[in-house]
This record gives sequence, C-alpha cells and structure tokens, in this order.
Amino acid sequence: MALLLPQMAIRVLHLARVINRYDFIDTIVRHLPRDRFTVEVATFSKEANIEDPAYAEVGIPHHLLPVPAIDAYPSYLLTAWKLHRLVRRRQIHLLHTHHYYEGLIGAWVRRSNPHLRFILHRHYTYDVLLLRGLKQKALLKAEGWSYRLADALVVPTRTIADIVRQTYPTLQTPLHEIPYGFDWEAPRYRPLTLEERQATRQRYGASEETVVIANLGSHRRQKGQFELIHAFSQVFAQQRHTRLWLVGEGPDTPALRERAQQLRLTEPEADPPCRFLGWQKADQVRLLLGSCDIVAHPTHSEAFPQVMVEALLHQRPLVITPVSGVKEWLRHLQDAWIIPIQDEAALQEALIVLATNKALRQEMGRQAAAHLRNQLAYSTINAYYETLYQRLCSP
Repeated sequence: MALLLPQMAIRVLHLARVINRYDFIDTIVRHLPRDRFTVEVATFSKEANIEDPAYAEVGIPHHLLPVPAIDAYPSYLLTAWKLHRLVRRRQIHLLHTHHYYEGLIGAWVRRSNPHLRFILHRHYTYDVLLLRGLKQKALLKAEGWSYRLADALVVPTRTIADIVRQTYPTLQTPLHEIPYGFDWEAPRYRPLTLEERQATRQRYGASEETVVIANLGSHRRQKGQFELIHAFSQVFAQQRHTRLWLVGEGPDTPALRERAQQLRLTEPEADPPCRFLGWQKADQVRLLLGSCDIVAHPTHSEAFPQVMVEALLHQRPLVITPVSGVKEWLRHLQDAWIIPIQDEAALQEALIVLATNKALRQEMGRQAAAHLRNQLAYSTINAYYETLYQRLCSP
C-alpha cells in the first residue's frame, strides 16, 4: 500500500455488521468533507434492520462481506481475508471498525498491512465482563490483542473509557472519548404537525386524553422491557387512561407477549393497554415518538442510547436508567427522570407522576431538547474525527 502524500485525500473504510440511515456510523460516513476524505463502507449484510442508508445514491461505495450470524465464527476468518484483499485493492489508508468482532477482524487486517492505520470503535460497556469462565477469558484476551494493534481506540462516553482503563491498565493505545453526533436537520427529527400526531394516535386507538408510554428497542432481557411491563401493569391499574406501545422485536418478544397476556394487558383486542408494534422504519419511528407522551427506556446496559437523543429532540419526557451516556449528558428531573437499574418500584413511580402531570412532562421535554441540540450536532462531533484521521495518516 502506498504511503499517503500531503495532497492526497485520505481513503477511509468503515466496517460494521450493519449500518442504518442516520445512525452514529452513518453520520460520520455521510458528512466527512469529500475534498479531504474518500469514504467507503463494508458491512456483513447489505440490508439494514431499520432504514437503508442508500449509499449508492450519494456515491459512497458499499461492500458486502457476508457473515450469516453473530455466532458464525468460522465465517469471520473468511471475512478477514476478504477485508484484507479489499483494503489492498481499494488502497485504503485508514480502517475504522465498529463493535467487538469487527474490531478483531480489523486487528488481523492491520497486522497483515503495516502501513494501514487502524481505529477500533468500542460501542459497548460491560458485555464481555459480564460473561463467566473460559469464554470471558478468551474474549478478553482477544479484545486486549485487538486494542494493542489499534492506532487509536474510540469510545462514546467517559464511562466506557473508565472500563477500558480498569480492564487494561497498561494499555498504550491512545484512548479518545468522542460522543455520537446527530444531524438535527434530518427528516426523522422534524417536529410533527398536529395532523400527523392526531392521525398516528387515532391509528393506534389513543385519544387526546390517553397518556401513551412508548418503548423503542430490541426485545432483550437487558433492555428492561420485562420490568417495564410489570411496572406498567400497576400504572394501568391506577390510571386506566394509560397505554404502552412496545416498538421493536427480538429474541425475547415471545416471552414478553406471554407476560403481557398473563397480566391481561393485551385485551380487549380492539383497545389493548399494551400494543406490540414491531420494528418500524425511520419515518414511522418519528411519528410514534412525536405522538407518545412519555418514553420509557429502563435498559440495564448500553453505550449511548440513541433513543435517548431521539426522544428528547421530540421533546418527549424520558424515564431512563443511569447507563453510559445518560450520566454524562442528562440531569435528573431536568432533562430526564433517571431511575436505578432493575427497580420496578422507581419505574412505576416515575410513570405515575409523569402520567398525571402534563405540565411536568412538557417542561422536562423542552429543557432536554435544548440541552442536547447544543452539544451533539454532527458538525461539532465530526470535527474530532477529521482531526484524528488526519493526524494518524500524516506522512
């Protein structure tokens, strides 16, 4: 691979399992200045699980490196070889990987290409540390190996930076804390018209007197939906005008449905207290977020909840746990109602207070929107990446 000359645009390749339009990776890729950077992406699947980034429409090459499933470990070896060839064929100067296995693949490619610059982006908190036994030891050893091969390690919050430092106290790789950036002019952040709000609520059986609590995310036990359903059953018993919308799917969807049925939250069918709405495209997510009254996200572990930003930009009051990203950016009872992890009683209390206090809901939503809009604009955040890319690729 040729060394980078000062007048050359830096050729950057982002590797991720999947990229969705407007997510944190897409925001970096789409908004890097084309006079200084040539950007390409490679994913394990061409199909996005929320919204296609449609890179062909904006001239960004999108390469497919198929991996059938997250536990299809033998396929990662073939993927690493394909990525190695892609890097050489496209004369990539800098490889920027996202998440765990992508980082391992990137480290192998970096080792095979000494002139390649390698950024490993960690988007998770305690996931590996919560494992036990030989699996944990093996994954930590591989993780540490990949970190040592990286030219830079990027994390979105101070919480994750502290985890890395505690886990690898002798790590020499430079560690950069760069929060996620957002394009506030994107259609998904556009405020709803009154007609859109009324039509969406009517579609799902909610009158103007109904207080709708929404949860958006993958249905996994660590996302806290089981605690949410239990807490909501008590809220509904006291406040019959409340409703719960669960937006998303996942491996625990059948168990969640069964639990809701046991709590009699799925009947009557014409107007159930709890609705399972499945995955929705970005335009529908915008309508649902802008039409609900409260967003509840009692997650157990997360790097930087994107739904946190989306909910607050639509001025929806947010009930959330103090996971990574929340502690750094939100103020309790000003920007959000922050509750302890796995505390159903605290969750129930927050939902009841907000469900019965419209003025508090409105004030909390307004404050949070203004706070985040000033701090997390992509133009501010991408400047950090531009500086980092240029420094790593300087001759």
